[in-house]
Amino acid sequence: MLILIGEKIYSLDYEGEEIEQLTDNDVKELATALKHPDSKFNGPLDLSNNVHLTDLSALYLSEVFSRPSGITELNMSGNPLLESKTGQFIGEALMANPAYPINRLIFKDVRLEETGLYRLLEAVNENKHIYKIHVGIVSDYGLQTMAELLKANRSLKKLTFQEDETKPWGEEAKHAFC
Repeated sequence: MLILIGEKIYSLDYEGEEIEQLTDNDVKELATALKHPDSKFNGPLDLSNNVHLTDLSALYLSEVFSRPSGITELNMSGNPLLESKTGQFIGEALMANPAYPINRLIFKDVRLEETGLYRLLEAVNENKHIYKIHVGIVSDYGLQTMAELLKANRSLKKLTFQEDETKPWGEEAKHAFC
């Protein structure tokens, strides 16, 4: 079992060859270590480009957000198997603990789909610590959802998102967002 105790750890960033990339079980062990009462981790967690991670990884990480400290930034970019449940798990966990001190969420090149995007944006509205978010690839519906859910948000400083190159946004969705 991995335990993060001893000296304070300020950043976790894993990069490896494709055959060495993290799996859901690796993230489960990491989440268990991060939840440990003696964990000394407090900083950004970069799990980007680990192409084997699925929504299960997000479920394991969501359990970490029940503690008052730990992950200050979560980068799940470039993980093609992450989908709607990822946004739901992370969003629900942050809504359940709106005082959790996370500043930034990054899901570049991830399709959180409608339900995942919606839940994540609800969390952004509840948790005033989140001031930067990249919500990944957004559909027409997603563009309209962002416009509706974020119009009253006063804490978010930077919103980044991507258009699906195979399904460009329609004029109605672009107008609703603007």
